[in-house]
Amino acid sequence: MSKKTAPATAKKPTKKAAPATAEKPSKKAAPATAEKPSKKAPQPVAAPVAAPVAAPVAAPLRTIDRAEFESIVRAEAHALALARGLRNGSPFADWLRAEAAVLARLSAEGLTLAPSANDSTRA
Repeated sequence: MSKKTAPATAKKPTKKAAPATAEKPSKKAAPATAEKPSKKAPQPVAAPVAAPVAAPVAAPLRTIDRAEFESIVRAEAHALALARGLRNGSPFADWLRAEAAVLARLSAEGLTLAPSANDSTRA
């Protein structure tokens, strides 16, 4: 009887690796991030109370009298008339334009016009 010999290229029997098993969660696993609710209700946070602020006191407005105002307007109207060459216009239109410009400039500088003696809007 002849003996059978294993061929030289035959593989050696290897052990099979055990299948990887996932960890089983325990039955008493507590949530990691859960916090126990507190028995006391949260206290409201009181907003800081600001101290009362006094209203800023406006600097008293400087007033100019009617004579000074008319002098300024007269000079402005004359400058407007000269700018147009003293032609093709009216002195009245120059006066109205100059008066509006001077009132705007006075208002921007914080100045007011004092009421005149015969001003009908006086209280």
